[in-house]
Amino acid sequence: MSTLTTPSKSQMLLFQAWRATALQIMPYMASTLFALRPVNTQEVDTFAIDDGLRVYVNFDKCEPMGAQFCAEGLLHECSHILAEHSMLAEVAGVTDEERRMWNIAGDMAINDDLRDAGCSALAAHGVFAAQIGQPDYQTPLTYMEVLRRKTAAQQKKQQQNGQGQPGKNGQPTDDSGAPMKGCGSGSGSVAGGFELGDDDMKGKAPAASSAEKAMVRISTAASVRQHQEQHGIGSVPGGIAQIVDEILAPSVTPWERVLASFIRRAVAHKLGQHDTTYARRHRRRMNETLRNRQGGIVGRVIAPGYIKPVPSVHFYRDTSGSVDDHSLAVATNEVLAIAKKLGIRGDDLLVSDIDTQVHQTQKFAGLASVTDVQGRGGTEMGEAIVHACNLKNKPSVIVIATDGETYWPTERPSVPVVVLLVNLRSDYWRENVPSWAHVVEVKNND
Repeated sequence: MSTLTTPSKSQMLLFQAWRATALQIMPYMASTLFALRPVNTQEVDTFAIDDGLRVYVNFDKCEPMGAQFCAEGLLHECSHILAEHSMLAEVAGVTDEERRMWNIAGDMAINDDLRDAGCSALAAHGVFAAQIGQPDYQTPLTYMEVLRRKTAAQQKKQQQNGQGQPGKNGQPTDDSGAPMKGCGSGSGSVAGGFELGDDDMKGKAPAASSAEKAMVRISTAASVRQHQEQHGIGSVPGGIAQIVDEILAPSVTPWERVLASFIRRAVAHKLGQHDTTYARRHRRRMNETLRNRQGGIVGRVIAPGYIKPVPSVHFYRDTSGSVDDHSLAVATNEVLAIAKKLGIRGDDLLVSDIDTQVHQTQKFAGLASVTDVQGRGGTEMGEAIVHACNLKNKPSVIVIATDGETYWPTERPSVPVVVLLVNLRSDYWRENVPSWAHVVEVKNND
């Protein structure tokens, strides 16, 4: 059973001392550090954070490790929040079995910046890209692809050697009841069983709202800019400066950054290249068996099949009768923006019109290719998701531009979905969009 308590007075004094040390290292992180809600528990190894900005601290273990280590631990968790790694995990299609792997990828993406900022304890013991043969200063999406390939190769080798199935992420599972190692759901990693819901601890550790988290990120970004103006551009690690630019740039909306991160990862697979996946078995090696020295069958070889990834965005434009001409024009402008920002077209950017059914699918080849509109009937945007998931070559991400007045599937689809709400007329329809979709409002005057 989870044992969670509010920190005692002495523990809060420790937390405040760690926070003060963290501010000496990275003073521009103040807004995020002061937004954390500390919770005491022995069910984490050292620190973990959830999506509500609650930081879980094993005070008994952390106190002997010293203020420097603990300050860097807080900055590490704050960096996951600033970079929105939990949201990026969803966009990147990270499965439940891959959550710990994603945590490692995210750690590698922020630890080099923390090291450059002066986190000496983390520099000596943290996880870095060099451990998987990769350069520093890459995105978590880049590191995730490398880890996926390494895990698949490890599983293949183990099966060829007749070894048993590995645990999650190619590693043995640990059911010993030991404290959880990992950064928690706030990093996109596995959510610890101890993590609080909205009403736990009688309101003593309330979760931050989406609006509060957004304000924390904006305030932190503004502090980074001010620090750069006072101390020079090089006074802030490059990765953090890039995130701040994305947060504060007025012309960059969230979906552009999210889609850019995801599509650039997908486009790394060039047409004609092949990869292997255990999601598809090798057709010519389906019946191979493993035998012992006496000739008895002891198992079967599951060989991975070959795939040829075809990266694409499939953009669905709501052409139902409730969408006016101006809103359709706004949706069309979003198609043009995606093509321009990501540098994709043709097979990589497909555009479909939909009301209660998909009427046409066009390869984007400029504005003229998407001026014809078909539909103007009822509204069932769930059909767009069904259509995309049934395609032979599923898209890398589904984008649906709609006024939101529609039903949605209850189950999370196998392809990430971004919903662009155009000319929303009621908060009801915003709240009606399932939690598994990434929602961005597009105003008619944008």
